[in-house]
Amino acid sequence: MLMGILIISCKSDPKAEDVNSKSYPKIEQLNWLVGNWENVTELEQSYENWTQKNDSTLLGHSFTLIGADTVFAEKVTLKQVDDEVFFTVIAYQQNDDKPITFEMISSDKDIFTFENPEHDFPTRISYSNPVKDSIHAWISGNVNGEHEKIDFLFKRSN
Repeated sequence: MLMGILIISCKSDPKAEDVNSKSYPKIEQLNWLVGNWENVTELEQSYENWTQKNDSTLLGHSFTLIGADTVFAEKVTLKQVDDEVFFTVIAYQQNDDKPITFEMISSDKDIFTFENPEHDFPTRISYSNPVKDSIHAWISGNVNGEHEKIDFLFKRSN
């Protein structure tokens, strides 16, 4: 009898396994970002580095150098919460160094678009992987009533 109780109590609860094995399919679609990226020209060097914190979160850091001077730097958290994905960015020396969050509104045709209509500029941030080992990212929104778009192109670095 005691042996039967032990065997029954050692069986795993399938409901408990379901809770512990939560999947994050939307963030998994963005795992191609993980790695080191660069865009180096004669005038400037831009770098973007992504790591996977856990199953639901990617962390990014990007910066641009002109000569030896850092002219731009930001850190990003891409996180899936329930069925939503959020892109939270802290751009140093912008927005009082406070985080700004954009919500993923689309992932059509492998273009991942995040939006925050309340933010001044940009209101949208998009990422795509047009060919293996490349990133095409762009920010867009209105500036003084005119639509602006700024493109960023990166290739995977070794």
